[in-house]
Amino acid sequence: MVITERFAWAHLPKTAGDATAKMFAAVPGLVRYQAPLDSNEKHDGFWVHAEAIEGKLRVMNIRRLPSWILSIAHHKAISGIHPDYEPLPMASVEEMADDTDPDEVLRWTTGPEHPVERWLRAEHLATDVERLLRDVGVETDAARAAIASVPWIGNSYEHDVSRVFTAGQIGRMYERNPDWRKAELEAYGGIPAAPG
Repeated sequence: MVITERFAWAHLPKTAGDATAKMFAAVPGLVRYQAPLDSNEKHDGFWVHAEAIEGKLRVMNIRRLPSWILSIAHHKAISGIHPDYEPLPMASVEEMADDTDPDEVLRWTTGPEHPVERWLRAEHLATDVERLLRDVGVETDAARAAIASVPWIGNSYEHDVSRVFTAGQIGRMYERNPDWRKAELEAYGGIPAAPG
């Protein structure tokens, strides 16, 4: 969670959140509160800080659902999950296609009373962060330089979802996660065509 004078940003896991938090922290005078990046508190939902974020624009990152599902599966297999952080077996492609965790994580982070008002797309992160800062009156040369100074750090695994999932599996992901589908429609203006 990052709270500024004008907006509050919730860190949805596996959506370039650490990079986003670092971008915000690099902008002089922007951040009023930031949960430590090495703690699970960085993933606090809006509802945890309801009083502190009252009246602020609610912002969150998102990425395409198949990419998120693949990323979280690799993360669980390598690092495990809170609180034990013990590696878990890698989910099968069919298990990933049937997973409803994306909607559950999304609902937990936002809660029914704190819907996201502005999405930052992981695939267009620097551009979306710059636009957000411009729209809240913080666009400066220093802010642009701060955003540009944050390197992208990714993990090495097959990121091309068309090599991992079939069109039918991707279709099932969106059917089983209607809230995520709705969020993508808001953030991207559409759902990508499935491969094949």
